[in-house]
Amino acid sequence: MAATESEAAAGIAPAANAISEEEVSALLEKDHSDAVRPYDFTLQRINRTQLPMLEVVAKSFADRMGVSLSGLLGRDATVQFTALDSSKAAELQAALPVPASLAIVRLKPLPGLAFVSVEPGLLLTLLDGFFGGSGRATSDSHAAIAPAAQRFLALMLRSVAADWTAAWVPVAPMELELVKQETNPRLMQLGGPQDAMLVLKFTVEFGARSGCIDWLLPESVLAPVREALSSEGASAPVPKQEAWGPRLRSVLQEAELETRAILAQAKISLRELVSLTPGDVIPIEAPQHVTLLAGEVPLYRGRFGVSQGRNAMKIIPGGTA
Repeated sequence: MAATESEAAAGIAPAANAISEEEVSALLEKDHSDAVRPYDFTLQRINRTQLPMLEVVAKSFADRMGVSLSGLLGRDATVQFTALDSSKAAELQAALPVPASLAIVRLKPLPGLAFVSVEPGLLLTLLDGFFGGSGRATSDSHAAIAPAAQRFLALMLRSVAADWTAAWVPVAPMELELVKQETNPRLMQLGGPQDAMLVLKFTVEFGARSGCIDWLLPESVLAPVREALSSEGASAPVPKQEAWGPRLRSVLQEAELETRAILAQAKISLRELVSLTPGDVIPIEAPQHVTLLAGEVPLYRGRFGVSQGRNAMKIIPGGTA
């Protein structure tokens, strides 16, 4: 390509291997629209570093849910948080199995609805364990939409509702409410086709089998708490407390404590006991030392005596019991 007039005037020589006229024409060619690929900024994959507190919540929930499921089934079940992902609502809905085991939930006080998808095989495995079986599920996925399986799904969600609330305490108060259940994902709407959904993936192991539970959270639902989820250490506001140590110490120092001392003990037979009459004497030996007790807890050792006309006990040096 020839040098420009300004370059020639300035005495600048054309660069070697400069771009050719043909390459300029190719760059300026406007008839290659098929080579341009659109980029959807709303579908950015969610990096765990973008929502660090959401991962903290998910791990806490997994630990708690494992304990609750173990109690519900009467045997050990483990739950592990495995992934945080993002997808468009339309793509996610198309990927759901048919039939499916879906629960529609409300995360009070957040707006909108969220969804829980339980792998049908896992649901049947847990159902078998709930009724005392070994966790062997039938290969018929349609069994997961039977009334018994759906009732168990509702029971399972209600049993982990408190775990969900507890896991979210560091971020915001939240209550899980089951709205309804669905077995055909084509008859429900996760959101607008282009709406972004966050997917929390959990793996449940029970016996020799494992399966997945996915929590589908529209980004619009989490919008009110997104700032808290983006922080490194969100925490629930802690009410300011006054120093209670000195006050507790002063109250304890003024508390009254009932003490007692056993001066002597005698052992007699039942025959001797029933033969006793008024005036009989049970011989005892004067104790060298007595123990001062608070309830059944020994406190001090000392000597029994009389002080100012009253029975008394003198604590001896080194008399800690």
